[in-house]
Amino acid sequence: MTSRETTKFCLLLFFSISFGALYGQGGSNTAAYGGIQATPKFAWEVGLHGGHMFSSGDIAFRPSYGGGFHVRRALDYVFSVRLDGMYGIAKGDSQSSGHQIEDDLTGQKDFFIHNTTYASFTVQGVMVLNNLRWDKPRRRMNIYVFGGAGPTYLQTSIESKTPGLFAYDDIIDVPNGPLSGRQTSQLVTGLEAGAGVAIRIASGFNIALEHKGATVFGKRTDMLDGVEVKFRDILNYTALRFNFNLRAGGKLAEPLYWVNPLDVVLNDISELKARPVLDLTDSDSDGVIDIIDQDKSSPPGAPVDTRGVPMDSDEDGIADYLDREPYSPPGTSVDGEGVSQNPQYQNADYISRDEVEQLIEDALAGGGGSGNSVVEWFLPMVHFNIDSYKVRDADYGNLSSIANVLKSNPKIKIVVQGFTDKTASDDYNSVLSYNRALASIDHLVNLHGIDRSRLILQYGGEDNTLVPASGSSLMNRRVEFRVAGPKDAEMPQPQGGGAAPKVEGSRQGY
Repeated sequence: MTSRETTKFCLLLFFSISFGALYGQGGSNTAAYGGIQATPKFAWEVGLHGGHMFSSGDIAFRPSYGGGFHVRRALDYVFSVRLDGMYGIAKGDSQSSGHQIEDDLTGQKDFFIHNTTYASFTVQGVMVLNNLRWDKPRRRMNIYVFGGAGPTYLQTSIESKTPGLFAYDDIIDVPNGPLSGRQTSQLVTGLEAGAGVAIRIASGFNIALEHKGATVFGKRTDMLDGVEVKFRDILNYTALRFNFNLRAGGKLAEPLYWVNPLDVVLNDISELKARPVLDLTDSDSDGVIDIIDQDKSSPPGAPVDTRGVPMDSDEDGIADYLDREPYSPPGTSVDGEGVSQNPQYQNADYISRDEVEQLIEDALAGGGGSGNSVVEWFLPMVHFNIDSYKVRDADYGNLSSIANVLKSNPKIKIVVQGFTDKTASDDYNSVLSYNRALASIDHLVNLHGIDRSRLILQYGGEDNTLVPASGSSLMNRRVEFRVAGPKDAEMPQPQGGGAAPKVEGSRQGY
């Protein structure tokens, strides 16, 4: 395999590994962790650099310069890829080494100065040596090494130190074409390797001091200083780099080579540790735990609000458990026991708490029902999908609440009344509303053990809509529940109505 073929193979292999790793980093799958990504979204780095460039070869170098730019992207917390472009000039003086050039026409010899122009664009792999540590959220310093390859332009010229000594020009360019019996050109493949130290100044900016050595493939490898002896010449570049992180206004994390690999995990653990421990202690047994109780010494049996503070229903400044008249009219002047001092209220016949509770018990014992002047029941309603009388899973909780009311009040009966929206004929909707009421009753009987005799089935078809809609309406497709009165009676099953409504996989078998 020739050197040119070897170069092409190495470059192809390097690009494949670099961009394969970059693709793998961007396409990581977080499904195995329930969508949680421990690696933050991070920024690209761009930078400018400039410094001293010189050739290490067969003649002594003179101070010179170079400069360029780069774009860098992290692959993980250690490895990253950098695209680097630079331009520089390396100079040298042959007098101290004794090398001379000779004029082919006159035979004159002279010492010379060489100027080598170097311009490259390389893909570099960068490895950070000190980021696999867990003690700090961010590194203050990065120590790294790198290596890469890419297309390189070289132009070497030789200038006689004695003006006018040669028959032709004092400046001679090393030509393209055959060189020591081998074909060469000014566009060659370059190799670079080096190391550096970066200091973090802020989250979006750092400064690095870096040194690299560069050489090229081909016959020009020993002609970088204008003299071909036997050994490869090395171009050296020591530069100061100014690096900027493109963090999108703080929305992105710093590049991963600055971040602790466990930063996200440790932050989550710290947050969990900082949360208060759930303490269910209720010192005064008022039903409000101490962690939110604003009065932890409420007397036993005293009614309290959601903050654990004893209630003051009439807001007269005396808590209900001490107030002899806990429901005094607003603004009434009271004494230390909460008794009204306003003459117009002193002889009023107020109803006491005990009397209120007794009235409720009496109403329940008599069957309850609408029209009772003391208590009105509120019971939730359930809703149905269009053209269906299957009880929805979303309404199981409402039906369970109704069952609990029936179990807690064994003397009452409940009217179960079905309704529909206005998307079918009157006869069809009568059958459908009947089936919806029957489905709700079967649910209460079969799943909650309610006696069927305590449930009175009624239906209203598309009458008494809740929402004034002429078409489909979930609110109108419903079953309502209320405490039965003495005159409430079960309605017979309607006749006709066309095809039976659809049921989507009934759990009760209807």
